[in-house]
Order: sequence, then structure tokens, then C-alpha cells
Amino acid sequence: MVNQVQRLAVLTGVASLIIALPAQAETETEKWELRDTEGSSAPASLHSDVSQMMDFEQAATTVDEWIAQIDQQELESIAQALIQITGIRLNATDAGLEVSLDATGELQPPQTSVVENVLIADIPNAVLALPEGNAFEQFAPAEGITLVSVTNLNDGGVRVAITGAEAPPQAEISAEAGTLILGIEPGIATAGDTDNNAIQVVVTATRTEEEVQNVPRSVTVITREQIEEQSQLTTNLGDILGQTVPGFSSPTFNINTTQTLRGRNAQVLIDGVPVTSNFTAFSQVFRTIAPSAIERIEVVRGPSAVFGEGATGGVINIITRRPQEALTQTFETRVNSRGDFADESFGTYLEYGLSGTEGAFDVTIHGSWETFGYVFDGAGDRVPNDRFIDNASSINVLGKLGVNIGENQRLQLSVNHIDESSNGIEFISDPSVNDDPDAEKARAISIDLECIGFDCARERRTTTLSLNYSNANIFGSQLRLQGFYRRSTGVSGPPVEDPVSGDFPGSTRGLFTVSEFETESSGGQLEIETPISETFNLLWGADYNNNENAQPNVFLEEEFTTSGDRVFRFVDVIDFVPLYTVESWGLFAQAQWDVTPRWLLSGGVRYENISPSVDDYTVRLFVDEPIDIEGGRINADDVVFNFGTVYDLTNEISVFANFAQGFSVPQLGPILRRPPDGFRSFEDDLDFTAPQQINSYELGFRGQWQSVQFSLAGFFNESDLGSSFVFDDDGNATIVRAPERIYGVEATVDWQPSDTWQLGGLISWNEGENDIDDDGDFDPLSILVIQPLRITAYVENETLPGWRNRFQMLYVDERDRGPLVDTDSYFVLDFISSIALGPGSLQIGIQNLLDNEYFPVDAQARARGLFTDRLFAAPGRTISIGYRVNF
Repeated sequence: MVNQVQRLAVLTGVASLIIALPAQAETETEKWELRDTEGSSAPASLHSDVSQMMDFEQAATTVDEWIAQIDQQELESIAQALIQITGIRLNATDAGLEVSLDATGELQPPQTSVVENVLIADIPNAVLALPEGNAFEQFAPAEGITLVSVTNLNDGGVRVAITGAEAPPQAEISAEAGTLILGIEPGIATAGDTDNNAIQVVVTATRTEEEVQNVPRSVTVITREQIEEQSQLTTNLGDILGQTVPGFSSPTFNINTTQTLRGRNAQVLIDGVPVTSNFTAFSQVFRTIAPSAIERIEVVRGPSAVFGEGATGGVINIITRRPQEALTQTFETRVNSRGDFADESFGTYLEYGLSGTEGAFDVTIHGSWETFGYVFDGAGDRVPNDRFIDNASSINVLGKLGVNIGENQRLQLSVNHIDESSNGIEFISDPSVNDDPDAEKARAISIDLECIGFDCARERRTTTLSLNYSNANIFGSQLRLQGFYRRSTGVSGPPVEDPVSGDFPGSTRGLFTVSEFETESSGGQLEIETPISETFNLLWGADYNNNENAQPNVFLEEEFTTSGDRVFRFVDVIDFVPLYTVESWGLFAQAQWDVTPRWLLSGGVRYENISPSVDDYTVRLFVDEPIDIEGGRINADDVVFNFGTVYDLTNEISVFANFAQGFSVPQLGPILRRPPDGFRSFEDDLDFTAPQQINSYELGFRGQWQSVQFSLAGFFNESDLGSSFVFDDDGNATIVRAPERIYGVEATVDWQPSDTWQLGGLISWNEGENDIDDDGDFDPLSILVIQPLRITAYVENETLPGWRNRFQMLYVDERDRGPLVDTDSYFVLDFISSIALGPGSLQIGIQNLLDNEYFPVDAQARARGLFTDRLFAAPGRTISIGYRVNF
């Protein structure tokens, strides 16, 4: 039914139209069917009102005469049925802003919603009746609030819209006699790197919630808004981290890469569940969840004695989407071209999310589907698709069901599944370019493969399940308990020619292999947070993880060579890497003491026990004769410490320092599949398999002003038994264990000169050496470990209300130290735009805006100056256009 305000508007509008009609249009007006704003037929009462108007119009000769004939009593009754808002007052408060609406009666509680950075409160059964007019608008009434507007809604009611500077504000609603009050608190700022945002809360650094300003180490928080923004350029999570996190390797634009955090591997968690395994390469775990399923990412840089095995470079905790109070849905679709609209370069993206709470239960469901076209570089040439994500698709589904048991207890079940697969291999890198002195990069050639007895397609699948229980008050402590299970499988697809030997990987005695992998983990965590006093807090607990890994290979027979390397026929299965298990458990305690309001101390201890094991096995690949390896079990344990302090020099500037230790075993897969010289016993030859302890030292500063935030940190870490690769003149790699040290400097700055401008960036530099001969003479580590100087910068502007534009650049310097190759520098410029359009926003992302042809550091390192067919160019101008709506 059309409400009274709409009825009044329609009466007035139709009256105006009737007055303007010429006499000869009378026959046409009889054919009209009056409709409301929804397109449905108007009610009979409105048809009656219009008929009365037409009768009045027949007798009236002037507008004044016609208006005088309108039933004033009808109009007055409509106005009297609405509560009139007669005054609006804004008052700044310590928390933010207070919006007071004075009315002629009691206003109903508003319905609230959020669109982008705007908090919307719709008040039903109300109408504006302000002395200054029927609209109210106030720009920048308080810090963090850019606009407050109050307007009448077309279908009845009044809308209060409050726009936050960086995020949607929060409102606390109350009422007094004749006044509705909205207590507004600005949303959390999200400018650039939020290391120094005093109101940001992280859970990763100390395994419990803590404000960033109180964490005595370098922490980066990547917010949901930043993830959505960077996803317009790429959904490769490793590249998003490379753009936003100091100390992380530069973007590589593929997934089968070598990336590090401060020159070492990091432990990657998804909602606290460890997803890094001893077998899987560090960078590949970032393909186990889509960015659309992520709420935020917390990165703790440097080794950690708080978390377990693998956290020698730091901890990356991926926190998935959280349940919303009100039912919220998200839909996004976009199309992209990875090659400046070249044929076959197009891909598509679809995303849907639903979240809400009903009583004690809450649910979060999020899914995304993405297809990838082929990649073309800045010169318009096809890039070989050895990197798996060409001509492929990816599906990710996240589901979370939670229930609050009373006031203090909560139970939550989470499931995350991702499935990536290629549509077969149509192009490979042409090996003949290695013999062409004029060749400058890898070249794609087409192939026609036939796979018999197995599938040619490459694929990866990962499923993670977790069950979480928490109790906020059990004997005065908070308890958190988690159990998890995770399984990953994958197939690499048919082999390509080895650049050194001219053979194919795994070839031996006329047979060839296709690599697979399987990894399975299960375990749990127990955390108990006990407040000893108002200024002293203790966290203690235990965790356990059992990780099994294997890499079986499919054998192919001689028909592969006799067919011209085009027919692949299944023969048998052999272990490329034998099944091995890494069992780890730890006990930990972490304390925090607020010595004074300006001085904080924290410290902890952890006992770590890591036990890798493998059965006896035989090496048949990469060797002239089979080699028998004696299996066994290694029991490695140690006690590691961390200690840190934060001191506030002023209200805006603080200094922090910390010492932390990490403990881990080396990645065993490369050792087992291709044993170093002299390796014959897993249990006895500890020169290759022994664990390493990392000692790390860090000193840093943070600054937090109203419109400027900065951080500066220097670090140094060392190990008596590092693990790295050494390459011979032919590019063959051998693992060596030797003393190792890595050091560097990182800086970030963000500046908001006004409510519509933001700019900033980061600088990340690190170096490292090892002493292979153990003679005190250290040599530089390779580019696979130590990344060159990296600088990123951005400038963002709200050009018009609802229209934001961002330019960001990446500069990677050259590096001429260490083995492998001297790398060249390069510069990349990106553009991101968001335009409020209808109920959602139009998203535009352009990566490599200048369409430069360049080679990422990872590609230059893998080519090693020897193998041109490994020198893959980065994508040229990549364009993405999409639309996102929340409802």
C-alpha cells in the first residue's frame, strides 16, 4: 500500500501535470493508469484523488483557483500522521560526534545499514520540517567524520547518512523526551600499512588480542578494505603481501615461486590453523584460500618463540570473514584481461557472501569462482604457461557456523575448500631459446598432448576443517580450544624438458614421470589467558601438529620419446619423495606487564619438540644407480625465549625492542628426493637434517599523529646451522648447512593531509650471508633468499564524493651480490578506481598501467643467467572491471 508521504507527493506531482496539459490531451489522460514508484498500480484512493483533481481542473482557470479547491482537510490529516523532525543538532564528543534529532513526538528506532564508508539510519513514520528547509547537510563535523546528511525518503521516512573518513562509523542509539540521539564513533582508519594505528587490535603477535601500539615487534595489519582494493589488480595473495608488507618478497605474478619474509620462511595460519607444511613451498600456501574469504591478515615479522615449528621468518595469520549482526549479503562480478585485451587473455570472477546472526546462532558463507586466461607481456607476446594459473579456474568456498552458549561460551565449526585446475597444457616454454644467442626471454610454443591412463590437467585441492571452543570466564581465566584437520593434493601435469640435460625431469632408464603431492595435517591448540592483576597478564598453553607428506610420481613409458614427446601413457607409480612424517608439539607461556602507563614489558618461553621420521626407501630418480637410504626418527627439541619492551617517549612516539628465537627443521623433501653426497641414513647423517635455532634482534620506532603515521625498524638474525641452496656452474642445486646471518631495515609512512587525500609508502632492504667453509669468511646469499631493495608508494584521492582514485608504484632495485645472477631493476605503476554507482560501486583496476616489459626478481633468479627458457616476463597491462554491492 502506498504510504501517506508517497500519496502526498503523487497528488502534488499529478496536479502539476494536469495543470500543464493542453486541452486537446483530455482524451489521452483518460487512458492513464497511475502507478507508484515500485511500478505497481496505485491504490483506488489515489485514483479517486486524481479524479477529484480532474474535476477541479475542469472548473479552474488559474493555478491559485485550482489549489484553493484542494481538500485541505485531507492534506492536513496526512501531515499530522507523521512525526515531524523540527531541529538537528551536532555536538562533538570525546568519542566522536552526537547527532540529536528534535521531533514533535516519539520517533521509532531507526534501521541501520552500511554501504562502503557510510552508516545509514532510516527512521520510519517521520518527515523533515526544518525551518531552513527539508534537508540538512554538514561537512566534516568531527574528526573521522566527513559528512552528515539528513533527507526525506521518497517512500516515506527520514534517512540519516554519516560518512566516515576511512571506514563506516559506529552508532549507539538512545532517546530522550522528544529527541532521538545517535552517539557516533568514527570507524577504524585503514590508511596504508597500519603498523602504527593505535586503535588496531591484533591477535597474532601474542596469541591474544593486543593493541598494535603495545606490541614490541614489527606488525602489519592488512584490512578487509585493503584486500578488496588490491584484489582489483590480482587475486594472488602472495603478490598482495608483496605490495603491502615490508620485509616480504616482491610480487612474482605466478604461484610456483620463491618468496620469503625477512629472508626466511614464515608460518602461515588460517584462523590459527597452521597451513604451512614441511613439504609445501612457503609461497604455495597462499593459494589455499581466496582473498574474498579473508577479513584481515596480520603479519608479525621476525622469528617467534610464541608459535611453533616453521616460524623462523615470522607469522602470517589469515583471519577469515566474520559473522555480521544483521543479515548481510555481498555480490561481486568482474572481467579482466591479462594482456591489454589480447585474444585469449580474458578471465572472469564471481563472488557471493552471506552472513548473519539469529538468536544464539550465526553463519558465514562465502564463495568465489575465477577463471584465468593466458598471459601476454608488455611486448604483446604470450608468456609460457608453466606457472599453472593460465587457462585455469579456481573455486573457493568458506563456511562457518557458530553458536553462543550462554554469555561466556562459544562453539564454531569452520570449513574452507579451494580447488584449482588447469584445462590442460597447450603451450610450453620453447627449450631451443637456450641455444639462441639473440633470445632475450622465454618463448611459448604450442603442443598437442595425449594422456592415456591419467589426466593431463594440473590441479590442486585443499580442505581445512576446524572446531573452536572458547569460554570467556572459567575460574577467572579465558580458555580457547581448537582442533583441526587439513588435506592437500595436487598434480603438476606432464613434464617439460630440463634445461641442463636436455632430458625431461625424472627421466631414468627410458622412463619419465609426472609429479603429484599429498600432505595431511591434524592437531590442536589449547590457550588459557589468566589475568594475574590489572597490570600483569599471563597466557599459557600447548599445541600439537602431525604432518604427513609424500610425492608419488606416475611413470610413463618409452612411447613418450617415440611419439615425439607428445603421448603420455601410464605405467606405474613410484615415490619421488617417500612418505615422511613431522610430528611437533610445544608448551608455552607468555607474560605481559604494564610497568607504568608508558612502559610495557613482555616475555615468554616455549619448549618445542619436533620429530621427523621416514621408513627405509630407495632413490631411483636423478641417479645413475638406485641408492638405498636407511630411515629412522629424529627427536629434536629445544627451549626458546622471547623478550620485548615498548616505551612511549611522548603521546605520539614510542620505541620498541625485542629479542626472539625460532626453532625448525629444514625442508626435508629436497633432501630425501635428491640426497646430497654422503647421505645414506636419515637418523645418523644429521649434518643435513639437524634442526636450526634462529636468534633475532630488533629495534624500532613508531609515530602516531592525527594525520601522519610512521614506523622504522632495523633487525639482525643469525643461525649456526642455516639451510640454503648452492648452485654449480650448470645451475644444479645442492643443499648446504652453514652459519647464516640476515639483517635489514624497514620503514613505512602514511599521511592524510585532508579528508580526501592519502599518500604514503614503504622501503624494505635486507642482506644476508653464510659461511659455507665455516672459516669466518661469509659470502652473500643468493637472490632466491635475499630480495633487492624494494620501494612502494601510493597516492589516493576522493576526487568526488563516492569516487576514489589510487595510483601506486613498485620499484625493485638491481642486486649484484651473491651467486646465480645480477638482477636488473624495474618499475611498475598501478591504478585503482572505485565509483559509487547505484546500490554498490564500480571497480576498475589496471596493473602495469604503462604496459612495461620487465622480468620479476623471481624469474631472473630462476633463469640464473643460463636458461633463457626460464626467464618469464611479467604480465603486460592487466585490466579488471567489476561491480560490487552489499545488501
